[in-house]
Amino acid sequence: MLKIATKFAPDEPSFALAWRAGFRYGELYLTPEILTKVNAIVKTAQNYPLEYVPHFPNKKVTKTTAQASVDLYKKLDCKAMVIHQPMIDQWGASILEWHPEIRFAVENHKLTEEQFWEWAEKNPGLNLDIEHLWKFTLQDAPLPQVIEFFSKFLDRHADKLNHIHLPGYIPGAEEHRPMYCSRELMYAVWPLLEKKQFTGLIVSEINKQYQIFQDLRMDALLFEGWQLQ
Repeated sequence: MLKIATKFAPDEPSFALAWRAGFRYGELYLTPEILTKVNAIVKTAQNYPLEYVPHFPNKKVTKTTAQASVDLYKKLDCKAMVIHQPMIDQWGASILEWHPEIRFAVENHKLTEEQFWEWAEKNPGLNLDIEHLWKFTLQDAPLPQVIEFFSKFLDRHADKLNHIHLPGYIPGAEEHRPMYCSRELMYAVWPLLEKKQFTGLIVSEINKQYQIFQDLRMDALLFEGWQLQ
């Protein structure tokens, strides 16, 4: 069964909101400051029986921060860690020393098509951000072209795909909107992932203004409705 998730900062109100809206999986937004409070995060997270994936900080990372990320991963029994390319290049070897079994999910960003395939080949585990793929790599191409490219990616690299970012993107609109803002994209992507028996999280990575009950609940209902079809 596919698993849709929402991304949020690990504070009590955000945990409670995700749970109340119907999510049972979450990606945790992390910063060096947030990671000074690992024990408090774990204590709060354990009040909500969700499956979690941490997002490694993107800047100002020290050894202490990196070790705290690994500590959080272990304590929450996570199945993957989202990380950007510059951070895995800098910290990947050290993280593997501290936790050899960690499953990386390296995110694509502003890549050309050639760079995209290089990213997919060289990294040990992948986080495919479909919004980044559509907007930056495929330059807002028509949706059928995006889905054809995505299908080709799955055929080549489904075994390395550990995580997905799938906000509701459409060309010309702002990034990081809820899934329900791009139903056609969801209805095209979800069946392909189901066919591949994808077991990672599919995350609606949305901006702060959409992290309210109505928008989160509409995403959960969209997915629940699709499952019943």
